[in-house]
Amino acid sequence: MLKALNNAAVRLWKDESGVVFALTVIVFLTLFMMGLSVYAVGETVRLRVELQNAADSAAYSASVVQADCLSRVAALNRAMSWTYVQMGRKEMDYIVDKWLERILLKWNIDNIAMRVFNAPSSCRRGVPWYVTGYNVSVGDGSNHEKVRLNKKMPLVSIDEIKQARENARNNGKDYPTLGPQIDTDKSTIRALYEKEKALITQLPDRIEKTVKKTLKSNIKDTWNDGFAGGGRISYVLEQEEEPFSKNFEILKQDKEDDFLRHSNYIPEEGKTAEEVFGEGSEKENWFVETGQQQGIQRGYKQRDRVLVAEWHRTSSLWVLTKKGCHRVATYPRKMRTVKAEEVKDSRFTSEIAKANILRKTFFSKKGAIAVGLTRRLNNPLQFLVAGGELGIIRPFTLDNGTRHMWTVAVARTGYNPPQEGQTRPRAECNGEYEETWFDRVNQDDLWNLKTSDWDAALLPLYRAWTQGENRKWDGTSGGKILTKIKGGPWQALYGDGGSPENEPAPRLMGGGNVSYGETDAWVVH
Repeated sequence: MLKALNNAAVRLWKDESGVVFALTVIVFLTLFMMGLSVYAVGETVRLRVELQNAADSAAYSASVVQADCLSRVAALNRAMSWTYVQMGRKEMDYIVDKWLERILLKWNIDNIAMRVFNAPSSCRRGVPWYVTGYNVSVGDGSNHEKVRLNKKMPLVSIDEIKQARENARNNGKDYPTLGPQIDTDKSTIRALYEKEKALITQLPDRIEKTVKKTLKSNIKDTWNDGFAGGGRISYVLEQEEEPFSKNFEILKQDKEDDFLRHSNYIPEEGKTAEEVFGEGSEKENWFVETGQQQGIQRGYKQRDRVLVAEWHRTSSLWVLTKKGCHRVATYPRKMRTVKAEEVKDSRFTSEIAKANILRKTFFSKKGAIAVGLTRRLNNPLQFLVAGGELGIIRPFTLDNGTRHMWTVAVARTGYNPPQEGQTRPRAECNGEYEETWFDRVNQDDLWNLKTSDWDAALLPLYRAWTQGENRKWDGTSGGKILTKIKGGPWQALYGDGGSPENEPAPRLMGGGNVSYGETDAWVVH
C-alpha cells in the first residue's frame, strides 16, 4: 500500500502535463491586474483633466461675461460722450438765439417808446428826433438801429441780428427747435448712466449664473459615483461683489478732455474740449465747466464782456411856433443793457455726464474671477495602486485619505491696445489682449473704456491677484489664491455636494503637507 502510494507520488512529481495552464493563469492574472491598475490610474487622471477643464471653462466663460459688460459700458461711454458734445453745441446755439431774441424784443420796446414820445410833434417828427442805438443823441441818427455787442466795435445793426436769427431758424438752430432736442439729449445721458450702473451692479449675479451653468455642462457624476453616494462635486467662486464702487469710478470734471476721447472728438476734431465746442467755451468765456466732482458738466456763466448787448435811447417832443419848431420836452438819453442771464433757464446748463471707467485696482485681485472645483474620488479599483495611504492616487487627494481632488482657475478680461503711436485699437489683435493697467489720462491712447474691444483671458495663478501695470506684475499671488479657495465656502453643484472640509493641504508623492506660501514659484493646483 505504501509502495503503491509512493509510486503514484513519484509519477505525479515527474508528470509535466498542466504546467502551461498554471503558468497561463498566473501570467494572465498578472496582466489583468496590471490592466486594471492602468485603468484605475487613467480614470483618475481623466477625472483630474475633466475637473481642470471644467474649472477653466467656467472661469473663462465668466470673464467673457465680464468682457461683454466692459464692452457695453465702453460703447455707452462713447454714446454718452457723443451726446454730451451734441448737447453742448445745441445749448450754445440755444443760448445765443434766445439772447438775440431778447435783444430784438427789448430794442423794439425802447424804439416804440421813443417814437411814441416823439409822435405828437407837429414838426421834427421821426428819426433823428427820436433814436434807439448805441451812443445816439437827438438830431444825430447815424447809429439808429445799431447796438454794441460784447463790448466790441463795430456796431451791429438790428437787421443783422434779425438775419442771424432767420438763418438759425432755417438751419434748425433757433431755440424753439433746439429746446426739445436738448431735453432729449439730457434724458439720453441720464439713461446711459443708469444703464451702465445696472450692467455693472448686476455683473456678479450674471457671473455666478454663468459659472454654475458652465460647470454643470462640463462635469457631472460618473458611473462609479453612483455606487458611492455621488461625486460630491462642489465649487467656489471668488469675485468682487461690489464692482460698481470698487472697480469703477466716474470721470471727474477735470478729465473732460479725456471724456471726449471716448467718442473720438479728441483727437479727430481738436486737442482740447474748447476746440471741440468752439468759441465761447474757453475757460474764461461764457459756456464753461461747472466744477463737478462726480461727472462732467458745462453751463452758462455770465461775464461782463460776453453775451452783453448795449444801446442808448432818447427822444424829443416839438411844437411849431411863430418862431419855428420849438422843443418842449426831451426824453433823457438812457443806456439799455441786455444779458443772456435774463433769459436763463434749465437748458443753459448741461446734464451731468457720468462716464464709468476702470480703477487701477481692477487689474489685480478685484478684477479677477477665481473658480475652485472639487470632487470625491470613487474609483473602485484604486485599491490596486494604493499602497501605504493612497499610493499613486495620493497626488490627487487631500490629507487623511478623504479622496477629494480639487483645482483652481482664474480669468479676467483684457482690452485690445492700440499700436505704438496710434490712437485706435487694431482691427485684428490676434488674441493679444492687454491685461495690465496703463496710465493714459490726457493722452490720445484709447483704452480705459473708450474701446469696446474687450475679451476674456485665462490668468496664471502666479499673477492673477498681483497688480499688473505697464506690462509688469508686482509680486506673486498663487499661494494666496490656493489658501482662499481651499477655505471655501464650497457650494454644492449637484445634490448635497461636498468640500475638502478641514484638511490642511493636498499631499504630493512622498508625503508632506504643501505650504501655500511656497507655491508661487511652482504653482500646483
